[in-house]
Amino acid sequence: MGKDSRSEQEPPDLPPDSVLWRNHGDHITIGDIAGSQGIAIGRRASASVTGHNMPNDVKIDAGELRAALEGLYDSLGQADLPRDKVRSVQTALGNALDAVSDAEVKSEMVVENLRKAGDTFRQADVVVKEESTLWQNVKKLAQLIGPLVGGARVVASWFGM
Repeated sequence: MGKDSRSEQEPPDLPPDSVLWRNHGDHITIGDIAGSQGIAIGRRASASVTGHNMPNDVKIDAGELRAALEGLYDSLGQADLPRDKVRSVQTALGNALDAVSDAEVKSEMVVENLRKAGDTFRQADVVVKEESTLWQNVKKLAQLIGPLVGGARVVASWFGM
């Protein structure tokens, strides 16, 4: 039997910030993954992130965050969500609000619950209409929370924006 030529191939020259996985003949190269929350690539791949993953140097104004969360909560009537989904979003936003006090912003809890709210929007296949009050509130939250999760676009994508 001949040798498997794939196992003798050398990987290409990679930048120093690249990550290389090699397993069972697969060769996957990934660029800079700084700021990522989890990466899963390949057959039957999965990623799990545990521990404290939020940047410590990001300061969020508790009053602005609370106002933006309350604004989103108050504008839920503009979303064409089924009743059970409204309840799920209200619960998630309520939990996010509970994580914000004048003394402290529990950013991991805010992010987790805002993501749950956004996931519910996407699962219900609800489109947030551009320039609506709902859209404005999500946009404001995306600007506030974005630095914690890799940018405002990440937060907006949770809501299908």
